[in-house]
Amino acid sequence: MLLEAGAFKTARAYIDSKWVDGGIKISNYKLSSYGEVSGDEGLAIPGFVDLQVNGHGGVDLLKAKDAEDIRKVSRSLFKSGVSAYLPTLITGPIANTLRVLALIEIVRKEPKVGEAEIMGTHLEGPFISHLKPGVHPIEHILQPDLKILGDFLRAGKISQVTIAPEISGAIDAIKFLSDSGVVVSLGHSNANSSQANAGFEAGAKTVTHLWNAMKKPNEGEPGLAQVALDRDDVIVQLIVDEVHLTKELALESLTKCLKRFVVTVDSVSPAGLGDGTYSFGQMEIYVKDNRATRADGTLAGGVSSLRNSLSLLNSYQIPLSDAIDSMSSRAADLVGRSDLGRLNLGSPVQIWSI
Repeated sequence: MLLEAGAFKTARAYIDSKWVDGGIKISNYKLSSYGEVSGDEGLAIPGFVDLQVNGHGGVDLLKAKDAEDIRKVSRSLFKSGVSAYLPTLITGPIANTLRVLALIEIVRKEPKVGEAEIMGTHLEGPFISHLKPGVHPIEHILQPDLKILGDFLRAGKISQVTIAPEISGAIDAIKFLSDSGVVVSLGHSNANSSQANAGFEAGAKTVTHLWNAMKKPNEGEPGLAQVALDRDDVIVQLIVDEVHLTKELALESLTKCLKRFVVTVDSVSPAGLGDGTYSFGQMEIYVKDNRATRADGTLAGGVSSLRNSLSLLNSYQIPLSDAIDSMSSRAADLVGRSDLGRLNLGSPVQIWSI
């Protein structure tokens, strides 16, 4: 949880990505002092930055009725330690996507205390592969269309778009979006290594939830995941919850991209609510034991938290600074918000105990 006010005898604080000994003081959700009397209350770290949030606290963004629903997501995330995020819209009817984009813009332009800041929107589709849709409704998957992209860009601030590089028209769309200042992420893709490399050469900078909705290690020829891990110029986004990836696959992947990985939750509406049956887009999803699935067993997003991911990374013996950066400064930097995700005077702060 991001802290509102008080003095805390933390052992250290992660100030501007460097450890400083001592306690902290907080006023109105902002760090007001550090280097105070130290203690054993934990470590002061920055608010998290999540680049993939489909919903949270019972609200599915695709079904948001008004700006207040968007704010409910922002408040729920704030309570879980997230200070900034990208609302994420999966594939669906274009008219509904444009409607929700307009609601997101209302909230983005009028941030309030106690809410996670909206940096922009992540469009996770509709320009993805029919062969790797995950839970995206296949009937709404489209080939890239510059007119539709223009409609999206006019409707709101688009910070990231997930595209499958192998589909017809993808390379032109990647170039168009990159030239427009949008971060292109390759994902929901059946691309081989040649197609994946072509996408990165066209301007894509990152990859959406590594290994999920793309060729797995046992699927024969190398695909998008292997290319992303092999290229030093690619930021690797992945979900660390021991549901989307096994500990073994996560650790094997992390060792190949230790200074360039970003952790997301890919949270859906039930995140933070526990077991039960919930709606996500046009489907019902079932949550049990920290796992969200469609009726057929297909994974339907995350219901964990970045605090849990940080604990898992620590248990994997990933250096703590790299783990924190992966869900704060590095995530913010990817979407051009280097003013976020760093702990300093005036920024949101939380305490984490090893």
